[in-house]
Amino acid sequence: MVHFKTCSSSSVDRGWAWVILFGSTVEYFITVGMFKTFGIFFVEYQRKYSTTSSVISLVLAVQTIVGSVSSLLIMGVGMRYIGKRPLIMVAALFGLCSNIGNAFAPDPFFLFFSQSTLYALAVSCAHLPCTILLGEYFEKRRGLANSVANLGASIGGLAWPPLVVFLIGEYGLRGSLIIVGGLYLQFLPIGLLMRKIELDNTVPEIDEKQNRISNLVDNKIAKEMTFSESFDENTYVNKTFDENDDSLFSKKSLDEHSNRNEKSQSIEMSEDGINIKVKSSIKTVNSENISSVVQPKCDRDTSSKMDKPRHVKNQGKLRSICQTLFDWSLLRNGRFLLLMTSSFLVAAASALPITFIPPFAADKGLEMSSLGYLVAIAGASDIFGNIVFIFISDNKKVQRYHMFSIAMTANGVLCLFASFYTNFMSLAIFGILHTVLGGAYFCLINVLVVDFIGLNNIQYGVVIASVTKDVSIAITSALVGMIRDITGSYVGGFYIFGTCSIVGGLLLLVKPFVSV
Repeated sequence: MVHFKTCSSSSVDRGWAWVILFGSTVEYFITVGMFKTFGIFFVEYQRKYSTTSSVISLVLAVQTIVGSVSSLLIMGVGMRYIGKRPLIMVAALFGLCSNIGNAFAPDPFFLFFSQSTLYALAVSCAHLPCTILLGEYFEKRRGLANSVANLGASIGGLAWPPLVVFLIGEYGLRGSLIIVGGLYLQFLPIGLLMRKIELDNTVPEIDEKQNRISNLVDNKIAKEMTFSESFDENTYVNKTFDENDDSLFSKKSLDEHSNRNEKSQSIEMSEDGINIKVKSSIKTVNSENISSVVQPKCDRDTSSKMDKPRHVKNQGKLRSICQTLFDWSLLRNGRFLLLMTSSFLVAAASALPITFIPPFAADKGLEMSSLGYLVAIAGASDIFGNIVFIFISDNKKVQRYHMFSIAMTANGVLCLFASFYTNFMSLAIFGILHTVLGGAYFCLINVLVVDFIGLNNIQYGVVIASVTKDVSIAITSALVGMIRDITGSYVGGFYIFGTCSIVGGLLLLVKPFVSV
């Protein structure tokens, strides 16, 4: 069995954290950069298969749905039992198989397997672990780290479009897809760099409680203790307690009990709680006889578990599985629900316009080379936007959710003027402004999750943010394709982008009035 090295909490914001940032930046460069280039493949798929916009848009919609479902499974099962590093390396195989499948797809419906399924699995296996590792390795510079990683995505959006256009011109659609498939093998060395980090607050918590309880006993601070009056041999007693309850360790109660009973007692550990087993050797019970090794939770009596009906046991297993997949207590957090609602509304308007700009421009009569330039120009402006957020995302003078709200509202207004973008220049200006403003979503959403619910819930929060983003993209992309086929124009789709982005941006301003 292979054992990989891990890092301690001393690597937070320093040391190996910068290696993690480098690996994550390269991963963003590939996955997000290629996603921004999908608009060029969108046009090529339409031409090759002579199909409608609805079919290719539906491929994108199914891809995001598969990505959402796989994100939940990867979060609840994959990272728990497989690990972040192996998942990133498996993503290399999914990415390679996806592009080879696209290259040899006999019809557009095969894309639902090769693009919608395999590519979604590749992105989920690589992107989610890298994002969570960034949150774990960076604390004070978390905003900086996320902005730098998204800078890699912006550079990918600048570099890949002209390269893909060149590859298509030289080798055709099939040859270019095979070459791009080899690109995803870079996830293999990236995965090897992604060391697991062991934070201090996950291990010594029990030791700290042991010391506190031991001090209570030794210093005679406790007030009362409740044990049963007498113990039979090999009897097990389970006690539910609060670590702050001084009444458990009363010196008076200990002395009273020692006068009544002269049997020694030892506390044995179980995973679920305290298991007190009484043995019949002749000793006096006092504070020194009681082990201070304690778990924070105690389970019910084991005999009651044995007597539970089978359907009750099955319900318990189902509840345990659901808790493994997701921390459902987050759904009672009003501010988190507010953030996810805003994320659902603004995600599509932040991610999809760059995908639909090339087909939108093709409807205006622009050539293939011009489409590549439009995406590349948008990618260059995205770099500028991410550099800006590198310097302002950790600024304490301006609340991050205020930045988010302003950017999303302005991006929505831009989309509402889509009918005026009729030539290369106007489309280029729109692409520049959209990527700067829409990029705020990707720079800030994961940091806002931590701001709203704390670092302890970052894994579940990032997954739900990813799911809301994917569902938003799935619904909106399919809707935009349908509107294009019905009206013959993408303008109606951009109106949907604009309206949702404005509503979602303004919605976040009510945060001070929402309770946790």
